[in-house]
Amino acid sequence: MKKILTSRKIIYLGIFVVIIQTFCGSLFDSTTKVLGSSNMIWYHYYTLGIGFALIFFLLYLFCTRGIRKHILFENKKDYFLPLFRGITFIPVPIIIYYTLQKIPLNIFTPILMTTPFFTYICSNILQKEIISFKYWIILLIGFSGTILVAKPSFFQTNPFIFLVFFVCIYNATTFVIVSKFASKATTFGYSFYHVLPITLFSFIIFLFDPIFLSLREIILVLIGGSLLLTCILLYTYAFHIVGKHTRIIGPFFFTQLIWAAIFGNIFFGEVLDLLSILGILIIVFSGTLTIFNTPSANQKLL
Repeated sequence: MKKILTSRKIIYLGIFVVIIQTFCGSLFDSTTKVLGSSNMIWYHYYTLGIGFALIFFLLYLFCTRGIRKHILFENKKDYFLPLFRGITFIPVPIIIYYTLQKIPLNIFTPILMTTPFFTYICSNILQKEIISFKYWIILLIGFSGTILVAKPSFFQTNPFIFLVFFVCIYNATTFVIVSKFASKATTFGYSFYHVLPITLFSFIIFLFDPIFLSLREIILVLIGGSLLLTCILLYTYAFHIVGKHTRIIGPFFFTQLIWAAIFGNIFFGEVLDLLSILGILIIVFSGTLTIFNTPSANQKLL
């Protein structure tokens, strides 16, 4: 009986962490969208925002004596994958920063939720996992929901929408690659080196173009950077603690669609029409089917 209760508590904790992660993710997107309308440029945002978050993260590791365990590797070759992943991550936040200025939040997020579908495809290509015909049908159903949300005409008038798909494909690919080399670094290690290159790259440009911010902008920048790092840490932590129960918590990642609709309406006056609502429901349905039918693939995203 004790094991059952412990298992249930772990699952409930995993679900709670996922919901908090999606909440932080939507808040980060909202903060980025708000700051996109100011005189600030992406390198101002990420230098100050993520830089602030990383400093506090390193202070935490220092106080808990975790620097050597999570950041410093005995084998120099182990630095390659985390750093390479971080370097290739540099264009992604920049794309998100500019895309959110051109696309409504309640359209941006549903497209971002197609990441599990691309993860499944990448697992087939990189890890030789077999995709049967019924799973291809599930994937097609999910993409049809995305088209309903974004509207076919939106694809023609707003090319930025294709950049969101690039972000989805990139995230899916790196999830699968990390799953194959999970032993190379800890959760904290992968998270730290994931955001370190974009922070350093932004800082170098920032030196040639500094900016003076208002108190409101400073607060939003610090919040945004902290939210981004928090999202990365929570996402990894959620999958770590639930182990073989990842297929149970997986569908709760789609709660970000709900947060995006709420924040989009509150902060930007965005309203979903019936066609978009139908598309979101289809994406959630298809994504849930994908997760429940691919437990082994999802367990590798730890």
